[in-house]
Amino acid sequence: MNKNKWYWISFKIKWDKTSPAKLFIDLIIIDSLITPAIEKFRGGLKLWRFHRRATKDEGGHELSLILYTEVDNANKIFKHITFNKFFNFIKENYLENKVAIREGSEKIEGTGDSHWPIVINKTWPYYITGVCDMFINLIKEMKENKVDKIDKNTNREEIESYYQELKKEIAAKWFKYGSHAFLHHLGAIFGYELILLEIRFIDKESRGVIL
Repeated sequence: MNKNKWYWISFKIKWDKTSPAKLFIDLIIIDSLITPAIEKFRGGLKLWRFHRRATKDEGGHELSLILYTEVDNANKIFKHITFNKFFNFIKENYLENKVAIREGSEKIEGTGDSHWPIVINKTWPYYITGVCDMFINLIKEMKENKVDKIDKNTNREEIESYYQELKKEIAAKWFKYGSHAFLHHLGAIFGYELILLEIRFIDKESRGVIL
């Protein structure tokens, strides 16, 4: 009998680290490769999420799709991604390394943070699955409202312009509504208790923060 395990499919994105990371590339991969695979095989997924990072260290700019599922379903998702019509375009233009799938722990808490208590590590994956599901649906909804569309005849310059603009539009929604739509309502679920925020950056002009 197959057991659920964590599986990682990682996309190491080209970045020379002398200029800001091109985070719109994450959206290209999420929208073109990850979302279609999740929608096709979500029935076999217990938990899933993607993880985005862009730090000037050895890890660099990387997007990972992380799945808690049985091996057969994980392999189907990997195959669906690598046989996607956009995969070769993305691999040739944006990726440093070959995309591979790797196996992780059977434990739900197996991909958490070592600084968190076990009860958080065991329950947080359910929360972040919902967040990522919301995010791919946000992309879909915002694309529906755009006049320009992407199809098989769209060239690289047009694709990049499209997703750069989409990234700006998503950022604007996060800036204006994120505090209430996400943080406030999450705080309400926890009974309006105090929280210790780790603020990484404050923009004095806009009064926006990066957590």
